[in-house]
Amino acid sequence: MLYAHSLPDQPVSLWQSLEQHLRKSAQRAETFGRAFGAGDWAALAARLHDLGKASPEFQAYISGQGGRRRIDHSTAGARLLLRHWKTRGKEGEHMALWLAYCIAGHHGGLPDLGDGASDAGSLRSRLDPSYAVPDYSAGLDLATPADIPQPGALPFPFRLSREHAAFSVSFFVRMLFSCLTDADFLDTEHFYAPENRQQRDRWPSLDTLCERLHDFLSAQGFLLATSGDSPIVAARKEILQHCLNAAALPPGAFTLTVPTGGGKTLSSLAFALEHARRHHLDRIILAAPYTSIIEQNARVLRDALGADAVLEHHSNYVHPVEQAAADQTGESDALQGAAALPFRLAAENWAAPVIVTTAVQFFESLFSSRPSRCRKLHNMARSVVILDEAQMLPVPLLEPSVLALRELTEHYDASLVLCTATQPALCRDGPLKNGFAKNSLRELIPAPRMAELFKTFTAHRRLAISQPGKLSDEELGRRLLREHQVLCIVNSRAQARAAYESLERDDDAHFHLSARMTPRHRLLVLDTIRQRLRRGLPCRVASTSLIECGVDISFPCVYRVRCGLDSVAQAAGRCNRSGELPSGSLHVYTPERPVSRAQADLYLRARFFSQVAEKHADILAPEAVEAYFSELYGFADLDAKHLLKTLREKNRRFAVPHIFDFRTMDALYQLIPEDTVPVIVTHGVNDGGDLAEKSHALVRRLETEYPPGRLTLRLLQGFSVQVYPYELERLRAAGNLERLHGCFDVLRNGAGYDPKLGLLVDDPTRQTPEDCLF
Repeated sequence: MLYAHSLPDQPVSLWQSLEQHLRKSAQRAETFGRAFGAGDWAALAARLHDLGKASPEFQAYISGQGGRRRIDHSTAGARLLLRHWKTRGKEGEHMALWLAYCIAGHHGGLPDLGDGASDAGSLRSRLDPSYAVPDYSAGLDLATPADIPQPGALPFPFRLSREHAAFSVSFFVRMLFSCLTDADFLDTEHFYAPENRQQRDRWPSLDTLCERLHDFLSAQGFLLATSGDSPIVAARKEILQHCLNAAALPPGAFTLTVPTGGGKTLSSLAFALEHARRHHLDRIILAAPYTSIIEQNARVLRDALGADAVLEHHSNYVHPVEQAAADQTGESDALQGAAALPFRLAAENWAAPVIVTTAVQFFESLFSSRPSRCRKLHNMARSVVILDEAQMLPVPLLEPSVLALRELTEHYDASLVLCTATQPALCRDGPLKNGFAKNSLRELIPAPRMAELFKTFTAHRRLAISQPGKLSDEELGRRLLREHQVLCIVNSRAQARAAYESLERDDDAHFHLSARMTPRHRLLVLDTIRQRLRRGLPCRVASTSLIECGVDISFPCVYRVRCGLDSVAQAAGRCNRSGELPSGSLHVYTPERPVSRAQADLYLRARFFSQVAEKHADILAPEAVEAYFSELYGFADLDAKHLLKTLREKNRRFAVPHIFDFRTMDALYQLIPEDTVPVIVTHGVNDGGDLAEKSHALVRRLETEYPPGRLTLRLLQGFSVQVYPYELERLRAAGNLERLHGCFDVLRNGAGYDPKLGLLVDDPTRQTPEDCLF
């Protein structure tokens, strides 16, 4: 008997046989692949993935007789398939490589194809005869020629376009890889932890969620217009009804273009759930650019659908049960809590009905080579994907990003909703070569009503927009001080500090917000700001753009440094947000130190905003937004890393695309470059609230817990600030950092952390007397 998995100190009769693991993994993979017409492809990859475990070396290894050295068991199946399909010529050989990527990479990740035997780690090097593979002949009866169909017996599930064939096939390989890795992991988990299976199934159905949402909307009075509705409330209800009416449309790509404050979160959810119910889709995935938006959206969704229905998946998320246990006891027992376990398990592969996640997690998974990230991909098929704040798609990666969205909607039966007040120009009749066909993007709001709805919000928010030109720091300070309540939004942390310091620093009515502050500190300051606004107290805030998206806050007056039109529109959404004030004013100005050409993206956006503002009286109207994005996209390089160009050129001369550099593509496709590192801050008593107590307790926990647990690391993110490597060295040189476990940098007792400005990289020795007392 050959075995796939062993149990220490248990008789071999309880071990999992290799035949059983391959068979059950193939059954699971077939089910996953069936969602996009590739069940047989996925099943074949799973049938062969662990064939190398038949070697004597591996059997000795799992029985504890082969030492700790890992045995290559993933190359064998790839070689066997290649040997069978090479008999069908070059096309058969190249198609065999599609599955070989998946089989050979199911543990280490999808490899690059490489140039040959000398290209270590590449697929070609592992398939080369000179690469030694343990003898797996004892397992050949588990993969006989009858078990391996010829390539012609596995029809490709969709038609390939000539221009994008290489991208489509590479995307298909990644989806097969997802089916294989998830099936392999789930079958292994079922053997070692069968109790998890029940936890994975503890989710309400979409039919149940549709009923819950209808009950919630009815209870809130959102479904019926009344004579007492204000014009803005009536407009929100109309938007919701348009979305419900559009749910019957066939699956595909949609836009939802509504003014800021138009209730797009609930409206898009209502469309997505009803659309999924009507067309038998499997789940809703809501992706947003900032964690502040995600946390706000997740709260709305949990209120509407129930806490048991929404998987919030991002690096800062801590389940309420875990957070409560950590706050009360400081222990990690909550990690084993029954309430948190289904969410932790579903985060691995997104097997939940409603997922709320970051745009970074969503898009980087689509271009990843790693099993941990790719496991979820097959669950994006037959889903409804809502992209909130769609205008924030990264310009240098726009071409590959949009092409990936097209793959999901055109070949994997997914529907897409692009949600924003400033809809980007994503059709290919403009500068975006690989965009959507013009008629394939369908607006959920009828065009005549969309224009009227924007006019309604503009008129009843009574928003006056001015452009005062260049303002010195001194003049800006005078203007801000004349306002009772005012928000100033700038483009950089340096500008935020300068704007704040143009005010009277020690005044309790003056606030600063930037990423130099820890997330928990920012939340505390935002809460104080909201309280002052509600009570009508003086309140003047200088902030970076982090306040623009996902922060439900409203000022009578907003100053915004000149930037892109999409950001100006977001700033307008923080001004008299619901028309609750007699009027609001937005001032778009040029700072004393404007954006330099070295900050290419900000510079271009500000430049094209100025051009559009000269030609359009209403700079927030949809036609002005369309003109802005057409100008921006027409000038910028939308495939700056040459991902698509390289893929096309390498496969141009082959009938069957097969040259894929998965690891290279993974490294190049980064929405946020990983060039910063975290500094953990133990707050001083002057920073406010219970920040000092909680941050010190967490660091004490880190000191005694090694390796630190998942919960500890997530909680610490709330007390961390990201800095560049040269800034880290500056902080170390000042002597304020302590290094724990050789990898965690801790700022002790708030030294170098200002209660108003946050981390002072340029003056790291600054410390208040109160900070020394903790």
